Amino acid sequence: MWRKLIYLLLAVVAILAGSFSYLLWQKPAEPAMALVYPQARNLLEFQLIDQHGQQVGREQLYQQWTLAFVGYTYCPDICPLTLAKLAGVQPELAAMVREPLKIWFISVDPQRDTPEQINNYVNYFQQPAVLGLTAGHDQLFPFVRQLGLMYALNTNAEGNYLVDHSASVVLINPQGQIAAMFKPDIAVGQVPVIDTEQLLADFPLVLVQLGYQP
Repeated sequence: MWRKLIYLLLAVVAILAGSFSYLLWQKPAEPAMALVYPQARNLLEFQLIDQHGQQVGREQLYQQWTLAFVGYTYCPDICPLTLAKLAGVQPELAAMVREPLKIWFISVDPQRDTPEQINNYVNYFQQPAVLGLTAGHDQLFPFVRQLGLMYALNTNAEGNYLVDHSASVVLINPQGQIAAMFKPDIAVGQVPVIDTEQLLADFPLVLVQLGYQP
């Protein structure tokens, strides 16, 4: 009798182990450097000015995927590296979705970054999907905060200044909602920027978690 009981217990353990392994195998892979929000976050209305001097609001986010990040044209490292990487990988990312995929470079230095200055800067990267924008700080600060990013002016004794800002890239869905955030690769002694290979690997996993059907 004890032998039958032992065989029964072993059979139950084997079934449970098999079921657990199956569930693990069925579970989709997690993105390594992306945060997917359990529920997409709605954006309040905002008013920015693009590189052509046109007003841009929440409506311009509809019917497209948008990768948005903050910076400024006088940025010595993070901004040009991030924009170059996103501009270069845009065609591959765009091929994964039905809707257009745009890149928003949001300058948080309106004192120096006029629309003309931003236009010249953005055009250098030769990617028509990139749009440069800015606004006064009264519009920029609440909008950037909505995105889950930050910036701060860092002025020295001579009156010159740099702008401290986030290096993450926010994904906005075609409903104009914040859906996910791609985090930079942070390593000692290196500039924190998005890793394009990791972005390409994470992007489809993010779409799966969002329930997107390409």
